[in-house]
Amino acid sequence: MIIFLYGPDTYRLVKKTGEIIGEYKKRKSGQEFFVVDAQELPAKDFFSALRQSSLFQEKKFFVVKNPISEKAFKEALLDNMETLENFAHTLVFCQEGSVLKNDRLLTAFKKSGQIFDFPTLEADKAAAWAIKEFDSLGNAISRASADFLVGRCGDDMWRLANEIQKLGHRYPGKEITDQDIESNVAPEVDANIFQTVDAIAQRDKKQAIELVRRHISKGDHPLYLLAMIATQFKNLLLVKSCSESGGANMAQRLAIHPYVLRKTSQQAHRFGIGELKSVYRRISQTDRDVKTGKVSPETGLDLLIAQL
Repeated sequence: MIIFLYGPDTYRLVKKTGEIIGEYKKRKSGQEFFVVDAQELPAKDFFSALRQSSLFQEKKFFVVKNPISEKAFKEALLDNMETLENFAHTLVFCQEGSVLKNDRLLTAFKKSGQIFDFPTLEADKAAAWAIKEFDSLGNAISRASADFLVGRCGDDMWRLANEIQKLGHRYPGKEITDQDIESNVAPEVDANIFQTVDAIAQRDKKQAIELVRRHISKGDHPLYLLAMIATQFKNLLLVKSCSESGGANMAQRLAIHPYVLRKTSQQAHRFGIGELKSVYRRISQTDRDVKTGKVSPETGLDLLIAQL
């Protein structure tokens, strides 16, 4: 069986992948499953693992990250699609980010397996999704209040899901109102994250870890924190690049909230552009390690800060 999940909405993609893995574990209790990253494992080693498992007639479960990002791996999959179709294993391929509609591997997967696309949800669809999530927690929320919540969270589904969980736990069984949201959900610009990034910029690892743990103790999910840190360092890269190229009207050019731009500009002078690129690569690697199960979210954050 071949399953392909892709799209820029990483929250729903990761959640669906977890559900698929959970169903497999229920059916195949005690059997191993494998998580590999196409950017780290050569294609020949992947196919070797598939064939070795087949020799023993054991059905295995493989999760393969980034099959489209790595060109050589992608070409190997295309060249061996018939072989993949004949394996008895369950093969789950996950690609974060947008994929071209005419991508050859996407086309091949459509012919051979199940496809799950997770585009960024428009505001109305995100509000409808939020209503269903509240319902699963035993809470009600009006469409107007759901719209208000989505407006506070923007298109960050990790944050939206995190805020829904927090509200559901704070007000069990209650209808969530605008007042509840106003009192508990900060606007899209989260000032606290700047304090955490400040500590990282100053190499105050002890303070940075303490702030991260404070976020977690308040109910913020570690993956949400990682996404916020990644977003801020991406903004730092954009601002630094723009300022070094003599950019004018920076707020319009970068489409960054004025408050975020002001705070980011204050932080940017503490980093060189090469250093920012290195930090952003480490954040991306931590994100991959967490989402492929190499480390827990909490450990991943601690290790990231320790390495900066």
